[in-house]
Amino acid sequence: MKKIVLSLMGAAMCAMAANAQTRMTLHEEFTGENCPPCASTNPTFWSLCDGGTNPTKLIHISYMVPIPTAGFYCNRTTAIYTSRDAYYAVPFAPYGRYDGNVPDPTAGDPGHPGYFVQADIDAEAARADSFTFSPLTSVWSSTYDSVITTVTITAGSTGWSGTTPKLRVALIQTNDFASSPGTNGETHFENVVQQMYPDVNGSAMPATWAAGESHTYTIAGRVPAYVDKSQSPYMVVWLQDDGNKNIAQAGQTPILTIPYDVAIGNQPSTNCVTGTSGSIAPSVKITNTAAATITSATIYYQVDGGTMMSQPWTGSLATGATTDFTLPAVTVASGAHTIYDSIAVPNGLNDINTINNGATTVMLVQSTTASALPLTTDFESALPASWALFDANGNGENFKSASAPNHATGSKAVKHDNYDYPSGEANFIILPTPAIGAHTLLTFWVAYAQYSTENDMLEVVTSSDCGLNWTSIWSKSGSDLSTAAAITSAFTPTATQWRQEGQDLSSVAAGSIVALRGTSDFGNNLYVDDIRVASVVAVNQVAAPASSAVTIYPNPAKDNATLSFTLSGQTNVQVSVVDELGRTLSVVASEVMTAGAHTLNISTQSLATGVYNVLVHTDGGTNTQHLSVVK
Repeated sequence: MKKIVLSLMGAAMCAMAANAQTRMTLHEEFTGENCPPCASTNPTFWSLCDGGTNPTKLIHISYMVPIPTAGFYCNRTTAIYTSRDAYYAVPFAPYGRYDGNVPDPTAGDPGHPGYFVQADIDAEAARADSFTFSPLTSVWSSTYDSVITTVTITAGSTGWSGTTPKLRVALIQTNDFASSPGTNGETHFENVVQQMYPDVNGSAMPATWAAGESHTYTIAGRVPAYVDKSQSPYMVVWLQDDGNKNIAQAGQTPILTIPYDVAIGNQPSTNCVTGTSGSIAPSVKITNTAAATITSATIYYQVDGGTMMSQPWTGSLATGATTDFTLPAVTVASGAHTIYDSIAVPNGLNDINTINNGATTVMLVQSTTASALPLTTDFESALPASWALFDANGNGENFKSASAPNHATGSKAVKHDNYDYPSGEANFIILPTPAIGAHTLLTFWVAYAQYSTENDMLEVVTSSDCGLNWTSIWSKSGSDLSTAAAITSAFTPTATQWRQEGQDLSSVAAGSIVALRGTSDFGNNLYVDDIRVASVVAVNQVAAPASSAVTIYPNPAKDNATLSFTLSGQTNVQVSVVDELGRTLSVVASEVMTAGAHTLNISTQSLATGVYNVLVHTDGGTNTQHLSVVK
């Protein structure tokens, strides 16, 4: 189920260690990137386990689990969390086992890290050792694609007899993300299990050990492609009795380092050009993430999946140093473009760590040549030239074509998948630069249902600096945006669950970008269809004795709407309904009216779904209001 977590608690996590004797304990936590209580519990939990002398008593590792739902980070280790989840019958998240057992079993939520306290650590660390691990080492293979771990295990003074213990070996790494990989806002994840060797079941040890008996074991295994070898991975090993889940001893190796590595990242930027094409020069950031100084590398790059180009780089980058490098310019058409860059052969050698060798960014090239009105798209086929679905952060999450029953005809729209996109994910529908005049109107259709109380948002935004900064001129979110009742499954609209919206663009500066921006609150799907920018009948301010405080309610209207206005003096009044082409469809009133408040009924039964102009003509001028009609 989405967004339902079985335990809500606030507390803390753990880290690593070995006590004055040789006793080392192990805490295993089950957490997830879509778990709100995990985000509130983890910082305090980590603080406890990393504090004082606890790193000499305790090792902490964590498994990412799909509670309440899975994300890409969790899905990287499906085979591991599935097995360990079942092994401990994990009931909720966050959840933990300490040396295989439930700490504080009488607590309100036994196993919740929020109940884990210093006394638990001290008591467990004081237990007598059954085994010692010495020496315990890990090294890279010669090709740096595998890790070789060697441990000598020695039984304690009482030996061992009973259920066959298992030796489990795990590759551990702390991961930090620029933005949250899930929906709970966490970007820092401590001591996450990335892989287990030879697998999650471990290796069987002898069932009987004499006092002081020793065995040396070597376990080798490949490192998954998603592990960044420059980010301090290390190995954790433990002996566990599968009969009662007790962990007899644990240990960890020093951090595994690599001698050389180079990383690349895109510099966020936008470009603005005059006309229908322009030149862009992508900029990249090169980082030395290992020990040896980097003096050369080759950068490969392509635009919109086209021909891969290469550019040599030379310089001198010490450990941890970065430098910016601008690639040769490429001429592209106006619109949104995807730039992919990669870097290879640092110092002429095969790169040890390829996970950080590629980066993707998007660049918006906006033509300042205005497009004649009307501008329209119904999303039934490919977008017209100069329209763009703009993936603002280049992560693949964007407005996307989707099948959806339309309000009138057709079966396609674009969808912003707030049901799956994390909170804060924002993307754009970029319009061609409109030829904005005094009476320019943007209209579009929207369909949306909340999941619960989330505030997914849709805005009309403009930019005069090619997308570096955006100004919102129309905005609706949550219940105000809704066109259907809340639903706790992924929303797909029916033909009756659409509403037309409109925004006057007359005050937008000529040459500005106009776009619709969708922003996720991890709620439910948002659909947009039938976007139109067109000129409409003039809208003039009315002089005395004119109408003022002109309102139409309800708006949108289905069968009838009420027009209310106030006259400052006696005047001739004509009220008419006009379509976007300026054709008069009906005359609501034509008479002399006295000063004061007036109300008129406007029948919309014969009007098709759309946006109309209601014109209030007086001796002092004309006031125009937009009226949306829905069926």
